[in-house]
Amino acid sequence: MRLRTFTAETMAEAMQLVRQELGADAIILSTQRAGRKGGVTLTAALDGVAVEPQRGLAGEAEAAIDVLDRIGTAFDFHGLPPLIADRLLSAVADSACTDASQALAAACAARFRFAPLQLGPGAPIMLVGPPGAGKTATLAKLAARARMAEQKVMAVTCDTESAGAVEQLATYTRLLDIPAYRAKDVSALHRAVAAAPEGAAVLIDSVGINPFAASETAMLAELADAVSAEPVLVAPAGGDAAESADLAAAFAAIGVRRLIVTRTDTVRRLGGILASVETARLALSDAGVSPQIADGLVSLNAHRLAGLLLRTSGVSEEPAAATGTY
Repeated sequence: MRLRTFTAETMAEAMQLVRQELGADAIILSTQRAGRKGGVTLTAALDGVAVEPQRGLAGEAEAAIDVLDRIGTAFDFHGLPPLIADRLLSAVADSACTDASQALAAACAARFRFAPLQLGPGAPIMLVGPPGAGKTATLAKLAARARMAEQKVMAVTCDTESAGAVEQLATYTRLLDIPAYRAKDVSALHRAVAAAPEGAAVLIDSVGINPFAASETAMLAELADAVSAEPVLVAPAGGDAAESADLAAAFAAIGVRRLIVTRTDTVRRLGGILASVETARLALSDAGVSPQIADGLVSLNAHRLAGLLLRTSGVSEEPAAATGTY
């Protein structure tokens, strides 16, 4: 095996050196970045006997370099932490795709998990998150999805203190013609869940909490455990990457395994969301793409995420309908 280390200002330049020296069959073993503008060091290998350096790039190699450069530009726009960006760019290089959207989708599929909510009878779904994340509207969108699929659904709110929270949910549930209950404590939540129609999906709206306050996370965990609910994090896009990652990790500590992203229609930078799922090892579930209740929530997959990352950064100018993102 021939092993070489290359250093350059950008990932694209480092990849070009790899292709020139080792050829198109080289395997990327590792990448390191000193800082966002501090250059990149890339280690690559080639199986078999040593080969003569390739001084010219073939058409496919040039296309691969262009794809890496475009995706790297998108990552810089989104403020993606360098370590996560490098991991994704390595997966992009491994995909060998010469289409940016396909290459990024392959990388997202390799690096992230996707688990859209499938509503139905079973464990209740409890939406959790910080104040103002969009939990109540997300519950209404999930309930609308269930109603359009002719599934039974019931809503419960544990947020009996926030101004207007009960009234907001009541407005949605009246429009959707579904039963709704208020539960201010564990006993009331037990009774509400027990009252669910047979075969109904149960959606629980929780009070927004500070995930760094032990008393608040303990209260939320007690509610979820009392009815064996799955806590699903609802978090808005557009946040600082480090803060978003810390928040996701704090919610993961109380059993959260999935993330619903809100406000993707009103922000352009998604680095915080990718930092959240990478750091806390959460699965991406669904994304809020408009304020419309009937169709404002879509299931996330690798292709939809890639299209969103490229389009909002300006790398791809394809309309939303053409990429199937919304």
